[in-house]
Amino acid sequence: MTRVGIIGAGKIGGSLLVRLAGADSFEIGASDVHLEYLTPYAEQHGVWVTPSNRELAEHSDLLIMAVKPWDVGTVLAEIAPVLEGTEKAVTSVAAGVTISAIEKGLPEGTPVLRVMPNVCASVGLGSAVVTSNGPGREMLPTVMEIFRSVGDVMELPERLFDAATALHGSGPAYVALFADALIQAGVREGIPRDVAKRLVVGTIGGTAVLLEERSAHQVRDEVMTPGGTTAAAFVAMEKAGFVGAVYDGIAAAAEQARGLGR
Repeated sequence: MTRVGIIGAGKIGGSLLVRLAGADSFEIGASDVHLEYLTPYAEQHGVWVTPSNRELAEHSDLLIMAVKPWDVGTVLAEIAPVLEGTEKAVTSVAAGVTISAIEKGLPEGTPVLRVMPNVCASVGLGSAVVTSNGPGREMLPTVMEIFRSVGDVMELPERLFDAATALHGSGPAYVALFADALIQAGVREGIPRDVAKRLVVGTIGGTAVLLEERSAHQVRDEVMTPGGTTAAAFVAMEKAGFVGAVYDGIAAAAEQARGLGR
């Protein structure tokens, strides 16, 4: 049984802990500097916990660093001595931190993998991309299995990770921004806020299902009647620069992701 240690009990780490706690394939442990974050997972899910990243590394075959980019260096310094002379693997979910940067903080030849998930993992509907260095390829199936517990997973070249971070890593926030704008627009037109929210949430959920079955252009064209209300809305949104704003936003987020790794 693979012993998996999750460093960080935040949104992504916590989601993995909940989903993997009862798995037959893995023995789960967790660490966090805030011990109070770990208590619910120990009490409610039987996860072995410790405030020490080094201790967790000693007890794990695969470590998942579910920490912010600026904390990666500190974590690597704590776990590196334990990895010397072992086959233990390290996976990072930190945006912008490259495999080569992680390798520099670990013993030579350490299997290293990167995963970019998103916050939808908390409801088991996340999406994630994964890649690895040479030694880490053997661990790819295991890491993909782990992240399938919280959503869809696909392999992607690391050169595309910053773009993926901008697209789906930050994606839930874009959808939430659009949803809030739709709700506000409905309220301006006289619809009660609770009704507007219900209509918008249902519309987004239903549209997501449609997009699984057909292209975005097909869905758009099915709704848009020539000279109708949707067409009028599209003309107004295009004049306001809606599509251009989306392109610019993704480009800005991708550039920010690249900067996090420098």
